[in-house]
Amino acid sequence: MGLVAATDGEKLCDLLNHKHLEGGAWVELAALLRRTGRDSHLVEFFRELAAVNTTGRIVVAGRSLSEQYEFGGPVFDGLFREHLRSVLGFTNRDVDEVFRFSRRAVAAALESPTKGLQRQLRNWAEVRHSHCYMCNVPMDFEETESHTSFTLEHVWPRAYGGNSIAENLMPACSACNSNKKRHFATWAMPAVQSLLLGLSPTPQRLDEIDGSFKFALHYRAAHRFAILNHCSRKNAFLKIGPWTDIRLRDDDDVADFFNLENHDPAYF
Repeated sequence: MGLVAATDGEKLCDLLNHKHLEGGAWVELAALLRRTGRDSHLVEFFRELAAVNTTGRIVVAGRSLSEQYEFGGPVFDGLFREHLRSVLGFTNRDVDEVFRFSRRAVAAALESPTKGLQRQLRNWAEVRHSHCYMCNVPMDFEETESHTSFTLEHVWPRAYGGNSIAENLMPACSACNSNKKRHFATWAMPAVQSLLLGLSPTPQRLDEIDGSFKFALHYRAAHRFAILNHCSRKNAFLKIGPWTDIRLRDDDDVADFFNLENHDPAYF
């Protein structure tokens, strides 16, 4: 069981997270963090961030090399392998496997959605999913310059190896796509550690939380749903629906990121 990786960037990230970042050090870190009361959450945060950051560094290195050398050619392949080995520290034993996953992720980052796929998903959204999958606002399919304009958003960003395929594209309003989701590949990328509201914040204060944090809470819920139900992130988002009003999980604790939720808890 576990999350179904729909894109080559996700597959690379999973390889890094569950093979090259595996080890007992996380257990030791959890023990050191026990007095924080957030030990399991913080270990999850650090591990997620490490895997995604490394994925992004690999993909952007490959894209940079592709601007100078033919992608997939012998010079590109040689320099890319050497980068993985010397800069990122992969051993000779591991570099072949990481290189195969990495090159596919770079190829995905270099591709755009086809016109036919864009038309297909736009038609589907107009009939079946006319609201933004994040904030639930009805989207404008005619106006292209408004905050509610229809866009197609890569669930796993192209910059991190997200393929431009139906399983990785969701209908989103322009405001969420550009200002809330941005190029974040996961919930751990916004500065979630800085979201500290104190005890018993008012509903108005909760509603004023920045959109990037609302995205992070929503994405973390979908990520967990995908792991529990062995599905892709897109299918998880379709199942849990857009985010709802933010509320506290534990009324007696401080309102920080790990004590907030904006999804229907019935799915967990």
